[in-house]
Amino acid sequence: MAATAECDVVMAATEPELLEDEDAKREAESFKEQGNAYYAKKDYNEAYNYYTKAIDMCPNNASYYGNRAATLMMLGRFREALGDAQQSVRLDDSFVRGHLREGKCHLSLGNAMAACRSFQRALELDHKNAQAQQEVGLICSYERWWCGGSGKKSDQ
Repeated sequence: MAATAECDVVMAATEPELLEDEDAKREAESFKEQGNAYYAKKDYNEAYNYYTKAIDMCPNNASYYGNRAATLMMLGRFREALGDAQQSVRLDDSFVRGHLREGKCHLSLGNAMAACRSFQRALELDHKNAQAQQEVGLICSYERWWCGGSGKKSDQ
């Protein structure tokens, strides 16, 4: 009977199960690298397909979801990308790029408050992250302009 590949969980297993687990990790990494190559060539549909294969092999790897989220963002599929970004940070709350991608998706979907929370979490994890600093600054500036400092839309 074949063992289920759990990529991020170390479990006591017999020798053949460990071998299958390592094989699954290697195959998933290969799919991710192929996805990266397609992403670099701006072939986002193929990149998406390979990141999906990596996720199918190792569904507990945050970076695979993060990479697929980035690809979906490039395809303009922000709602799907948000789901993948959120899954990446559920799997690894310290995954800064996951929080950044989650924030960008929220922003693209018109939810500035949720975006701000995501960017602030990224800053908590990496206080020198220039991208998160810039995004938080832009959101705060926009909210001050939009609300006139009152927390409500200004009628200027």
